[in-house]
Amino acid sequence: MKKTLAIVGGGAVGLTAAIHAYNFSKGNINIIILEKMDRVGKKILATGNGRCNFTNIYATYENFYGEDKFFSKYFLEQFSSQHTIDFFYSLGVLHTVLENGKVYPYSEQASSILDALRNKIESLNIPIKTDFNVKNINKKNDKFKITSANNEIITADKIIFATGGVASPNLGSNGDGIKILKSLGHNCTKLTPALVQLKTPPEKVKSLKGIKITGNLKMYNNKDFLKEEYGEILFTDYGISGPPVFQLSTLFARYKNLIAYIDFMPSFSEDEIFNILKDRKNILSYTNMENYFNGLLNKRLGNIIAKNIGIEKLSFLVKNLTDDMLKNMTNLIKNYKLEILDTNGFNNAQVTAGGLKTSQFNNKTLESNVIKGLYCAGEILDVVGDCGGFNLQWAWASSYVATKCCVKSML
Repeated sequence: MKKTLAIVGGGAVGLTAAIHAYNFSKGNINIIILEKMDRVGKKILATGNGRCNFTNIYATYENFYGEDKFFSKYFLEQFSSQHTIDFFYSLGVLHTVLENGKVYPYSEQASSILDALRNKIESLNIPIKTDFNVKNINKKNDKFKITSANNEIITADKIIFATGGVASPNLGSNGDGIKILKSLGHNCTKLTPALVQLKTPPEKVKSLKGIKITGNLKMYNNKDFLKEEYGEILFTDYGISGPPVFQLSTLFARYKNLIAYIDFMPSFSEDEIFNILKDRKNILSYTNMENYFNGLLNKRLGNIIAKNIGIEKLSFLVKNLTDDMLKNMTNLIKNYKLEILDTNGFNNAQVTAGGLKTSQFNNKTLESNVIKGLYCAGEILDVVGDCGGFNLQWAWASSYVATKCCVKSML
């Protein structure tokens, strides 16, 4: 009699696990995917702004974080970004490499990735049971009994848990899987939204709402420099957004006193900016501060800078600017300080920082050390990557290794 592998979760990990399981077993095991939503792969469709940045050619363990910084290394070596590209090519997906090593389907449609996976699974006659919300799992005599919220029961010899983290609960990742595994004896690190917008003191950003600038964002832990990113930064009524913000947002999970500094003119040194401002004082001596930043910075941003150095009224004459005022404006242009108060929450986050403690899983197979025969992969574990296709690469790599080891133990 064929043994049964139950894959809990029909996202990136679960769908690829099903395909790998069939290939590794040559069809000699029963495979079933259990998905609580009405459709599989909803989160895949939302990735990369609907374009699905499905890996990154520069992915290494150095792009990943967690209690064990090196935990992802082995898995990424077993299934690299090139393996990912080759795997999807075998499913009919041609790729394109864009900025910073980001890999997209050539169609630049996330649906291309999901459709390729679904079509392959359908061709292999692997059943997908949707609306199956796992309520609990019991193991007896080396068999798992998986019970749904509707009291449906599935029996399996092995389980791959691929339910994701807590980010984007509307797409299925609401932490139910983590809760179930915690009830079975697993421990979890602190869960924090990642790849998400950041909240700052409202008074520092509210009047800048809607402004986009291309600048440099530096992040500090108190006075200790951590990391910087360059790109488009968007001001909102609650804080900041944009690619550099998403990239650096993972730091919030690891440091308590984050302070951001924005450089609005990264192409110029402080001395160069001071000289530019001094020249403008002479060139625009006939006007007032309402017009001083015209052609240099966004007008609202210029007004905020003027206000921050003590110029309350825009009727202040440009010719009355002092060198100290110019130096203070220069400093603000190069180092606009924002205290990071919080993230914009799990509803707006792309991934979860934190997860099940990796110390409770085999670092070569991803089998649980707490419950034999149960494997985990993807975002449910305490591994989070940078922005740019890295988290999906972790999903593919961990799915491949966990499935290979799980199936091997079944044959």
